[in-house]
Amino acid sequence: MDFFWLEEGVFQDTYSQETFIALNDSLQSIAERRTLDPGWCNYFAQMLMFDEVRVPKGRLWKRFGPLHIYISKAEYIRALKITAGRRKDLDDCAILLAQTKIRTRQQAQKLLDRYILPGGQAKNAEQIAKALDELFREK
Repeated sequence: MDFFWLEEGVFQDTYSQETFIALNDSLQSIAERRTLDPGWCNYFAQMLMFDEVRVPKGRLWKRFGPLHIYISKAEYIRALKITAGRRKDLDDCAILLAQTKIRTRQQAQKLLDRYILPGGQAKNAEQIAKALDELFREK
């Protein structure tokens, strides 16, 4: 999920706390109205990685008044899950990669190269290596 703010400087120090509170309140309101799990939107992880990834253009999924929700490409999500390397992400990857033509570590690396910038790959090198080792180990 990408957030595009209409106001300049919304993430400068003086606005940050106010912005995060407003965003959390908005997400909670959407969750309550749509009976979604309170953790339905994990925006914080993306905010931490915004300078480490190439975000592809999403496809419009839903509109709620001025809120437009876009869905990212599945391959971008796969690249993020490999980069995160958490147990639940690797479990997802095992299922998701089986639905693609990605069969080798080299093909998965090409996917990462498409979406994860070199600095992001360097910063997350340990998780990425472990994820690729697990996903593409010899059987």
